Amino acid sequence: MSIFRASAVLRDARLFLAMLLLSLTLPLVQANACTCYWRGPFLSVFRDAPLVVRGKVLRHNAGQHPSMDVQVLEILVGGVLDSGLRIQMGDGLHCRPEAKNFPVGSEWILAINGPGSKPGNGLAISYCGEYWLRVDGAEVVGSIDGHQGEVKRLSLSNLSEHIRYPAFQSELHGSVEDGKRFRQSFGPNFEFVLEPSPAGWEIVVQEQGRDENLARLTPPLHFAPNPREIEAWHVVKTPPTCPRSYDASTGPPFPREFIFSPEVGRTIAGPQATRSITPEDAMAVQRFGRGKFTIERFEISYDGKGCPHFKSLEFKVRLEGGY
Repeated sequence: MSIFRASAVLRDARLFLAMLLLSLTLPLVQANACTCYWRGPFLSVFRDAPLVVRGKVLRHNAGQHPSMDVQVLEILVGGVLDSGLRIQMGDGLHCRPEAKNFPVGSEWILAINGPGSKPGNGLAISYCGEYWLRVDGAEVVGSIDGHQGEVKRLSLSNLSEHIRYPAFQSELHGSVEDGKRFRQSFGPNFEFVLEPSPAGWEIVVQEQGRDENLARLTPPLHFAPNPREIEAWHVVKTPPTCPRSYDASTGPPFPREFIFSPEVGRTIAGPQATRSITPEDAMAVQRFGRGKFTIERFEISYDGKGCPHFKSLEFKVRLEGGY
């Protein structure tokens, strides 16, 4: 073999080796016509999908555009008009898993039309992340909140809580005048409210569609005043002519801290409750949601008896919670 031919063979070998190493090191989810990076486990990526259902696979449909028919057993996010869905599956071109990975008769939690699925006019599942979890009895199995390929188990009820109430952090700024109500949405489905009272305002947290004050179990429960109560005598000394017998030194300190949970009025202190609130109940509420209310500016007026009243209030409130 001539030196020129040997040099060409060596050059071709080096080029082939470089291409092989590149193909092995690219962090692609699947090696076919669609390439995408893994976006994360189910609890990180399901929020990108407009529709999340628990469904049972009824049949596979082969052909140029493979799909599977799914019976909807429960809707967790979004809405559908029919109990049956046809979902487009992997065809070698789009970023979708293959139908064979979803056996007929099996049940799944499916996050549908997530990024990468390229659904067009139909529904599809993306494989650019863990957009599905297998249902095994009363549990789900898959990459729930860990690394790619890390299989975990979680009860269906806990998964539902995570989907309905994902973790959040919010900071609201507002102002309110005497006798007026302040209301602003935050988190997945909540509202922060300053409800006017004769002496100021009450801190209220509500879930949209419910009248329950989810913060009403903020301690202390049996001693006044509660941190949820915002009154003028909490920030200024009451003149001796006012019949009130306490002053700002006896009020709860600022910033005010309160707790809340959507379980208040349901599983905790609900209409069917047969016992008093326990420390464990209060801890469960606190584990879900916490708030911190800070007064930034205020204006005070005094009535004919010398008692203080808020004319206006500027504040900020920090809220965090979720599962």
